Amino acid sequence: MRSIFLIYLFMALPMVLFSQEVTGVVSGLDNGEKQTLPGVNVYWENSRQGTVTGEEGTFRLRRRNGQDVLVFSFVGYETRKVHVHDDTPMEIVLEPNLEIGEVTVMVKDRGVYLSTIDPIHSERIGGAELHKAACCNLAESFETNPSVDVSYNDAVTGAKQIRLLGLDGIYSQLQTENIPNFRGLATGFGLTYIPGPWMESIQVSKGTASVVNGYESVTGQINVNFKKPDSEENLHLNLFASGEGKLEFNANKNFRLPGDKVTSAVFIHGEDLSRRLDHNHDGFLDHPLTRQVHLFNTWKYNNHNGLMVHGALRFLTDQRYGGEVDLEREGPARLDLPYKTGIKNQLGEGVFKIGYVWPSQHTALALLSNVVVHDLASQYGLKGYDARENRFYANLVWTQDLDIAARHVLNAGVSYFFDAFDETLQSRLMNRHESVPGLFAEYTFKPSAKLTAMLGIRGDDHNLFGTFVTPRAHFRYQPDPRLTIRASAGKGFRTANVLAENSHLLSNFRDLEFDEAVQEEAWNYGVSLIQNYRVWERDLQIAAEFYRTDFIRQLVVDRESSAGFLLLKPLDGKSYANSLQVDVRYPVLRNLDVTLAWRHNDVRQTIGGQLLEKPYTSRYKGLFTVNYTTNLKKWMFDYTLQLNGGGRLPHTMGQGTDVYATSPAEFPAYTVMNAQITRYFRYWSLYAGAENFTGFMQDDPVLGASDPFGPGFDATNIWGPVMGRRIHAGIRFTLNYN
Repeated sequence: MRSIFLIYLFMALPMVLFSQEVTGVVSGLDNGEKQTLPGVNVYWENSRQGTVTGEEGTFRLRRRNGQDVLVFSFVGYETRKVHVHDDTPMEIVLEPNLEIGEVTVMVKDRGVYLSTIDPIHSERIGGAELHKAACCNLAESFETNPSVDVSYNDAVTGAKQIRLLGLDGIYSQLQTENIPNFRGLATGFGLTYIPGPWMESIQVSKGTASVVNGYESVTGQINVNFKKPDSEENLHLNLFASGEGKLEFNANKNFRLPGDKVTSAVFIHGEDLSRRLDHNHDGFLDHPLTRQVHLFNTWKYNNHNGLMVHGALRFLTDQRYGGEVDLEREGPARLDLPYKTGIKNQLGEGVFKIGYVWPSQHTALALLSNVVVHDLASQYGLKGYDARENRFYANLVWTQDLDIAARHVLNAGVSYFFDAFDETLQSRLMNRHESVPGLFAEYTFKPSAKLTAMLGIRGDDHNLFGTFVTPRAHFRYQPDPRLTIRASAGKGFRTANVLAENSHLLSNFRDLEFDEAVQEEAWNYGVSLIQNYRVWERDLQIAAEFYRTDFIRQLVVDRESSAGFLLLKPLDGKSYANSLQVDVRYPVLRNLDVTLAWRHNDVRQTIGGQLLEKPYTSRYKGLFTVNYTTNLKKWMFDYTLQLNGGGRLPHTMGQGTDVYATSPAEFPAYTVMNAQITRYFRYWSLYAGAENFTGFMQDDPVLGASDPFGPGFDATNIWGPVMGRRIHAGIRFTLNYN
């Protein structure tokens, strides 16, 4: 026991992961405007190992012993040397060389890049893509993405969820800076807790992820990288306003201490939405009244000789009130007062990382850790739900190149996860503490640039569910530089946080009947390919994929077996999800990018003894996006069309009230259109647009709205937009270091 305690104590120290491959984008300044540069020479200082940037200004270069300085050289621009600190994608800006004639290079940054190198099927969403929409938070950053769907959980709280491979976002691991985050009590609102202007990039991977990151990822992983304190950005301000009365302010400022070893950044976010709207005249607010303040401070120490230390502190407070238009924010909930939902979240987080690289030994040692304290107080009509969560995570990783050419790489380490829940629903008290130490190893074999195989396995000892083993495998084959084929298979486990993940169901006249502790287990299999063609001197990219998820154990939300209760019970039968998707990306004209995507979902689970389509899940999705940028990026125009297929609605099996007996069996297909115009200047930009500008809203988002305390009330019967047309406008200001 003493040795185990010492291991846990050691894991509490902070560390960061390192990679053996460097990637990034190179841009050049032209009259103060940034333009990505193809053909830039990128090489390691004092070596002959290098590459050139591609058409989008991107590069990828292997890192070997003692290599920590990259040189960027291009005709017409000053040569630049940059210290490489970690595996974070680099954004390099070259200054023009004033001693020679002017050179103008105009290459469009597409914003989304599908990796052809990583053995895991993944895409990177960069800053250019994030500017195509208002992107007030992480949830809204997926409006132009064909892979990730975002929808509301209910019609009163504003809680959002994502879907990946046809399944709810709880089966996709959400990470910030490679640390699992915004889970547990933050599940319902975590997507709105990451401001868009703070994000540097988003990585979306599909299928089972690496065992290094844990055992939870079943359908994929979403990792958010925040802007770095040592980046070229000095100051960024963003002010946003919407037609429904939402105001939002974001700011981040970098600080560099003398010596160029210590950098820090401060982030500020504030939002307020106090205007009461009821466009469909059902007596309920179209959106909750919200107020949020979010503060974030991060710092980094880099001695430029292999050692890096990173730390961060976060504090967030979020209040939201939904329900009938005349609700009173403060005060008790009573039958003689308007129906109200009141939710107050307070969250604090500390992040600590440290890592060291021994270049001469082909070795890196790193550890990532965070501590989270989250308090929740909520009221759904007459139902009260309060909770507190204390969470600790640490992951110690050893990386070793087993040969000089890095054809054999081993990642191994230990992890520890602790999560304590104290919950109160009405008068029912519930306490659950999870303690999970784990071991993992992952071997990567890359005999040539064409083939990569990654095999991983981990074992975890859960204090509630015992010991379980998680195997995963990923393969990548590139028979031709323009064709990439991948295959993956693996298992995932997760603890279902029954109340925290389903608290929105309390906006319902039926009570919840549930088991407090349920572990879910599933296999995921997938294949994908990326094919590039050269058509009319422009790159045409076609991507196709198929993934299947088979559940062995699952928590099922059963709205149909009982007229008096919502049942949250373990699966008794089959449950699976099939997802088939095809994407086509092509610049039809110069500076005009078009994306076409189509996805078919087949998601079924056993409910009440029958294998049925999972309710509220669209059977298909079509996406059409157009982005046009004028020369020198003065103007940018974006348009997005989403076609969402119909699906099944739950229906109480022959014993419901009149509301459910008359409800339709299916919801129809519908379209959503978004558009935005951006005008760029040297240091600032203006943007304006509309979301859902056709104003489509589903009928009767609140069932039984006339009697919210009586039988038949349900604000969770959501399959489409609950808000109509939303007009927005904003201004951004960015100042970089000279």
